[in-house]
Amino acid sequence: MAKANGKCALVLEGGSFRGQFTAGVLDVLLEQGVTFDACWGVSAGALNGMNFKSRQIGRGNRVNLAFRDDKRYMSLSSLAKTGSVVGYDFLFDDIQKRIDPFDDEAYRANPMPFYAVVTDLLFGTADYLEVADPEHDMDMVRASTSLPLMAPPVEIGGHQYLDGGLADAAPVEHVLEEEGFDRAVVVLTRERGFEKAPYDASFLTAAQARYADYPYFVEVLKNRHLRYNEQRAHIRAYEEAGRALVVCPAGPVDVAQIEHSGEKLLALYVEGRRECTRMLDEIRAFIAR
Repeated sequence: MAKANGKCALVLEGGSFRGQFTAGVLDVLLEQGVTFDACWGVSAGALNGMNFKSRQIGRGNRVNLAFRDDKRYMSLSSLAKTGSVVGYDFLFDDIQKRIDPFDDEAYRANPMPFYAVVTDLLFGTADYLEVADPEHDMDMVRASTSLPLMAPPVEIGGHQYLDGGLADAAPVEHVLEEEGFDRAVVVLTRERGFEKAPYDASFLTAAQARYADYPYFVEVLKNRHLRYNEQRAHIRAYEEAGRALVVCPAGPVDVAQIEHSGEKLLALYVEGRRECTRMLDEIRAFIAR
C-alpha cells in the first residue's frame, strides 16, 4: 500500500481467549464511532479485527462465550480429530455463515484496509496479507491463527504459513517504519511490564522434529521470547515519542489458551470495555492529531 504519513493505524495483538480484552476495547470504539485509516490483526487479533471492520458490535464476545465449551470450536478433541486445535470448519462455516452470521457486505463497504499477520514457514519471516474479501480471503485469517504443533500450515500463493504472532506479535515497527503511518493505537492482551519466557524444552523438541525441514522457522520458535520482549521495549519507545498509544490490561490476565470459564471470559471483556472507556478521550485526541 502507499505510504500513509499523518495517518493513524490500529494494531491488535493476539493471545487466544485473551482476545476477549480486545473484543471489549473494539466494541466501545465501534459504539463511539471511532475509526482508523487501517488495521493490522495478529492471530486472535485478526478475528477481532474482522469483526471491527464489519462493525458487528458484540460478536466476538458472543461467539467466545457461546462456544467456549463446544469441542468443535477449540479443544484438544478437535486437535485429535482434525489436526487443528481450532475447529475451522465449524468456525468459518457453521458459525460464520449460519449460527452467528458474519456481515460480508458491511465488511466490503468499510473502506478501512485490514491485514492479517502470518509467519512464513520457509523463511521464518512475517508477511502482512490484506484480507480484502471475507469470503475469498479467510485462509489468511486461518493462517494467522494456526498455532505451531496445534494446526497444519496454510498454503497461500505458494507459501506455507502459520501463526503471525511467532514472527511479529504486534507489528508496530512494520506499520510506522515500513508502511509510513504517523502513529498507531496498539491493543495488547498482556499487562505493561509483561516479559515472555522461552518455550519449554519439550515443545521445542517436538517442534524441531515436526519442522526439521524449516530451520529458519525453528530458530523463530527458539528466539520468539527475545523478539517479543524487544518489541515491547520498542513500543514503549514509540509511546515516549508520541507515536504509539497502548491499551492493555491493568494487571496479569488469568485466562487460559483454551478457557472454559464463562465468568473469566466475560470479566476480561468487561475489563477491555472499561479500559477503553477510561481512555476514550485520550484515544480520540491521539487519532485526531
